[in-house]
Amino acid sequence: MLRETKQDLINEAMVLDHFGAKYSAKWTKLGNGAKYRIDAAFHRDDKVVAWAEVKVYKAKSPYLGVNVPKMIEGCQLALFTGKPFFLFFHHNERFGMVKISDGEQVLSSPKLRIAGGTPPGRKPLGDDIEPMYKYSEMDIKWG
Repeated sequence: MLRETKQDLINEAMVLDHFGAKYSAKWTKLGNGAKYRIDAAFHRDDKVVAWAEVKVYKAKSPYLGVNVPKMIEGCQLALFTGKPFFLFFHHNERFGMVKISDGEQVLSSPKLRIAGGTPPGRKPLGDDIEPMYKYSEMDIKWG
């Protein structure tokens, strides 16, 4: 089921474009299909160099949550391919990231919580509250 609105996709592309330019890589959209749950793969030419989940936060502080299936998939892809997995995001006119895996190991220990919610203006769905890995603002690298 497609859960991202047109505006969500525009916002996501803004974040992916920023990090693609920063790391001299192009990106390919992956999520919302039968094959992938995470949002994107970064590549140089035809070689994958990283995996990414993307969030855009409009709230007072960044939420920094990744649901369990996305975390498992991103970490498995990273560990299997040797390519890093990132949470890239935009908040208050700033870009930030959390490096979840360097491709060899999972780098941090986020807290597993029942969390989530329905974004303003969206119809609530039964799985809006779910188990999520929550990162701390201390885990953020800004830029």
